[in-house]
Amino acid sequence: MIDPIARILASYPETFFRSLAEQMDAAFAKALRITRQHYAEPERANMLGQARHACCEEGFRAAAYEAGLSVFAPHTKPAGGRYSLVSHDGIHLIRGNVQSHCGAPRPTRFRSEWAALNAWLDPVQLDLLRVVPMPSKGRLCGMMVVTAHGRSGDPSVPAFVGLGVPHCDLSKWMVLKPIHELLGLYHDLASKTHTPPEAPIIVKDLAVPRLKSRPNGAPKD
Repeated sequence: MIDPIARILASYPETFFRSLAEQMDAAFAKALRITRQHYAEPERANMLGQARHACCEEGFRAAAYEAGLSVFAPHTKPAGGRYSLVSHDGIHLIRGNVQSHCGAPRPTRFRSEWAALNAWLDPVQLDLLRVVPMPSKGRLCGMMVVTAHGRSGDPSVPAFVGLGVPHCDLSKWMVLKPIHELLGLYHDLASKTHTPPEAPIIVKDLAVPRLKSRPNGAPKD
């Protein structure tokens, strides 16, 4: 089966994920600063979650713009909100909800519709009584995962930032990798690409032929 993470790394530049890590740190710091400046308890705790959502959406788009990727902000269906979408080479990235764990994202309608693109990654249950159409392999959905620390953690930075590929029904992650591992994979790919091939070892023949001396008077051939 095709590795979906490898496919994403082959299409998206390293600069996007590097900038994304920085943007998510900045988003958490900005959200905390805004809520402390403008809200008091008990409203502050609820507003912090909303501010994180807004700032992470903003940072997600900023990282994509910086990397030269296509960025959209479509409306949800039914209308009621908007979400950020980054698309490149048939690979579509959206954000999961900010959570305190790395579980599957909240199954909103728009997330469910995008996750359905990954049906080709799940085994198809063949039915002998009817024709089952094979899902298209041309498109893929990935989701950015950001989690927050618990009460005793640092609220100014995320606990986790990574990339996940969900199953088509959003039941769980097919694969989920932290962003520092993604950057490490780019480094490994670059090392393999730029390492020159080893030169063949040539062993020189240092032997020097010598003519045998003939006894005195021996006839020549």
